[in-house]
Amino acid sequence: MSRYSAQTIFKEGFRVIEISDSESHSIAEIIPEVGNNLYRFESAGRQVIMPPASLASLKNDEFGSYRYGTPILFPPNRVKNGNFMFRGRMYNLPLNEAPHHLHGQLGREAWEVVDFGASEDQGAFVTSRFRYASHPEILRYFPHPLTFTLTTSLRDGQLRLEGTIVNERENDEAPFAFGLHPYFSIPYETGERMVLTVPAAEEWPVTNEVFVTGTPRVTDFSRKLSDGVDLRDFKPLDCALISLAHGQRTCRIAMKDSGYTIAYRFDEQFPFVVLFRPDWSSAYSLEPYTYVTDAFNLPYEPEVTGARGIQAGEEVRFTTSMWVETEGGTSK
Repeated sequence: MSRYSAQTIFKEGFRVIEISDSESHSIAEIIPEVGNNLYRFESAGRQVIMPPASLASLKNDEFGSYRYGTPILFPPNRVKNGNFMFRGRMYNLPLNEAPHHLHGQLGREAWEVVDFGASEDQGAFVTSRFRYASHPEILRYFPHPLTFTLTTSLRDGQLRLEGTIVNERENDEAPFAFGLHPYFSIPYETGERMVLTVPAAEEWPVTNEVFVTGTPRVTDFSRKLSDGVDLRDFKPLDCALISLAHGQRTCRIAMKDSGYTIAYRFDEQFPFVVLFRPDWSSAYSLEPYTYVTDAFNLPYEPEVTGARGIQAGEEVRFTTSMWVETEGGTSK
């Protein structure tokens, strides 16, 4: 019997792609119909990603698609008043969290499953795609035919996301801002000692909506993050915006009493991470971003904020991975 499997299952009337790795006791589930959300991941007997109470709530509740699992964000976080200027063109995004725009539509819309399967070499995988060209309602306010392709694979206990974003327009640069919003399952209610480590360089001053209010600097908090901070010190809805150190992109949440660690790595496409504790579930988010919140409206250099474009014909690639480390080794 093969170690890896990939199959279509049906839950609550939704088509779900399930991928699994029997030797590392790992299983992941993706719901293409709701933003291609990786809404469940368990490994080494531990729940890594916080799932919703029901898939119906993920689809139907207000902001439900952004409150559980691993929402895909374009643009990430808020755009003040829903508008910004890029290359002389004004963009007016829907005010879905009035008076602002929040997180884009990728996390709400249905994605197309291109392929899925399993082999000893590849592990178990599913590839999904979202094309703006197929969504005229998006093109009306964001007139750029971007195509997003994401492969989620499970191999040796490591869950890997490999993505490409292509600007299919022949002669028009598009504003580019991308992020992910995984909700890691955290046992706050048990009194567990939990330590978060992040390879932080600087901290940005932000509001409770993560709008930037000044330039980044080294702070006591950014210094402590590299050595580890106690997650119990974070109150519900606490947030922070961090610039990451060059070269190192692995964050960890260590459960000191239970003897396991959730590790999350992302590549150089993501110079920033938002730290956020929700008040609606027992979870903690480490959100890799390509830019700081609302960067196109900030008066700072793009090299500092990450504000940039994706050229006509350009392809942007990114990779993230997550796994569980235990005292006896790692499921990675």
